[in-house]
Amino acid sequence: MRKIFLILMLLPILAACTKAEHYQTPFETGGRTYRIALFPWKASTMSFDFKYRWTMTQALRDACRQSGAFAIAWSAYPVNGGDVKILENIDSSKIWKRMEYNKFEPDVDKVRAYASGTDADLALLYIVSADNAAASDDSSMSSKDDYIRIFLVDLSTGAVTMDYIRTNFLRKQSFGDIKRVTLRAFEKWLSEK
Repeated sequence: MRKIFLILMLLPILAACTKAEHYQTPFETGGRTYRIALFPWKASTMSFDFKYRWTMTQALRDACRQSGAFAIAWSAYPVNGGDVKILENIDSSKIWKRMEYNKFEPDVDKVRAYASGTDADLALLYIVSADNAAASDDSSMSSKDDYIRIFLVDLSTGAVTMDYIRTNFLRKQSFGDIKRVTLRAFEKWLSEK
């Protein structure tokens, strides 16, 4: 009975270890720091900026700090702490283009044009689906998850690095997930560079 109990206690720990990220921070870049410009995100709810702007910007700021190789220098939104300049006059409806199956991706040429007045190395864009009602029954097929899709645009080459994560804004799970998906995108971009 004790063996079964120990096995049952260790299973969640082992399952959590398999979900561990495969990057190590701070990232090794030879002392180089890449400047990020945070562009307007595309959100599923109208009140997203009011409800979650702080969560998004602070998670990005924490991810940059933890990475040791990235710094948020420009932002379409106010960022608490740090010396972050505000990106102005960006028409958020023009930086996204509709793709097949009603999906959106950043319009790289327009993003690069808007970023031309900055000294940023990368543009960061998020697509966010938030506040989706989740069913109380886990077996329900009608529930829709919150998610975050990140696009990292290399402003010198136009190359786009993308990553995705499921989250839950209503249950305050999103801060860690935003940070996690941002660090993964940074790591992917560095490995492709």
